[in-house]
Amino acid sequence: MSISIARRAGSPTPPHLCPPRLSGLLFTFAPWPEKSVGGKPAWQNSGRKVNIETGDVGVIVTCDMGREGKCIAETLDLFSQALEKSGQLKDTTGDDDEEEDDEDIEAQIKRELAGLKPNKDKKKPFEAVRLEMPCVIFVRLDKSIDPVKLVHRLCTEAQASPDLKKSRYVKRMTPVTEVRKTLSVDVEAFARQILKPVFHSGGPPKTYAIRPSVRGNNKFHRDSIIKTVADVVGKEHPVNLTNYDHMILVDVCQNIIGMSVVDGDYDRLKRFNLAEIYDPGPKAGSAGEVKTDAKASAT
Repeated sequence: MSISIARRAGSPTPPHLCPPRLSGLLFTFAPWPEKSVGGKPAWQNSGRKVNIETGDVGVIVTCDMGREGKCIAETLDLFSQALEKSGQLKDTTGDDDEEEDDEDIEAQIKRELAGLKPNKDKKKPFEAVRLEMPCVIFVRLDKSIDPVKLVHRLCTEAQASPDLKKSRYVKRMTPVTEVRKTLSVDVEAFARQILKPVFHSGGPPKTYAIRPSVRGNNKFHRDSIIKTVADVVGKEHPVNLTNYDHMILVDVCQNIIGMSVVDGDYDRLKRFNLAEIYDPGPKAGSAGEVKTDAKASAT
């Protein structure tokens, strides 16, 4: 039932029907919905579409199914805190407050409205990218940020203070030094580029291990990845699966492949799994995974 209110022509509008004069702007953000919308999880339907491109830098983050939206929010918060602490993310709130003191109401409104318009020239230090698969998200970083150092810092701080639990939904964080598209990648050439600073820039021999992960892709297989990467490393650097100097991480997610080299404390830091760092326990199936790596690395 609709109700219409008639008033005499020329008569003033009652005060309670007049819209209030705009004196400022207030914006609120609703929580990210987790329920399915249109056959897809809500986190896949929310926000603008962002694609992962060749050359991107970032972190692959895993979580429980149905918790992707909360994992994104939590990951961005963790990264923001870590980068602010290291001085890579500056807080300009104080400067904005000082500017507001000197502006009149009209100028503040114009500035706030301008802030709503997307600024293509302004670079974001990081942003979440939705993947068309559950339990996995990708956070793209500005190329000035080293994903290996960022993830290592978060995990070492978590291990040093496990009682100060900062996350509930984030599980494994895999740093990606660079991304390639699986349809066009030359894995050997890609590996040479990523491995050169660590293994082919002089210095004594270094022990290493390789840990590949393949999700949603039938073209790439663990054994072939390990063999190709091991050939690039070269025989001058021996394989050591338990006491390595460096771990080479290769992640394939659908149509992208990422690679990075991390230090020898990778297993001690629970393979960068925050959930296991905060709540350590025996992990089933780890022995079988090491056996597979050993067999492939020896070939």
